[in-house]
Amino acid sequence: MLNTLKTQYNKAPQVLQYAAIGGGIFLVYKLFNLLSKNSQQTGNANIQAAATSELATYLKNNKLSYAPSQYEQFANIIYNSTVYGIGDNYAAVRDTLKLMKNNADVAKLITVYGSRQNYIFGIPQGEKRDLFTNIRAELGDEFFGLYTAKLNAIRDDWEKKKITYKL
Repeated sequence: MLNTLKTQYNKAPQVLQYAAIGGGIFLVYKLFNLLSKNSQQTGNANIQAAATSELATYLKNNKLSYAPSQYEQFANIIYNSTVYGIGDNYAAVRDTLKLMKNNADVAKLITVYGSRQNYIFGIPQGEKRDLFTNIRAELGDEFFGLYTAKLNAIRDDWEKKKITYKL
């Protein structure tokens, strides 16, 4: 009986050590999430501000190719084609972005899109994304480059049209 009590007493410091290590890891995780959340939100705000400023500059030399309300439809097509994680329609994203004819069109689309939340199985995923962050995440090099061809098709199309925005 005395040996059992000694063994249990000796294990108590180990349990406390494991608890302290686990608590420390959890705090580092929470701090990292807090810092990355703030940088993502700051990044989204900076992108929106830059696009608004660039749009004013581009509109001095170019006209929008479509009615202003059309850009809201374009933004909704892109968002609805990538929002849920399953059943995404990356071809619709590619085709919509290839409709952009100049820098003013892209700047207008960025400002109208704003920042939107993505979901997987109805669960919010990460922070809200701006247009380019969403496109890069959805059509980027994830899944072993499976969707990179669509992203490259957009890049090639924009290069031909002399659109200087880079995905």
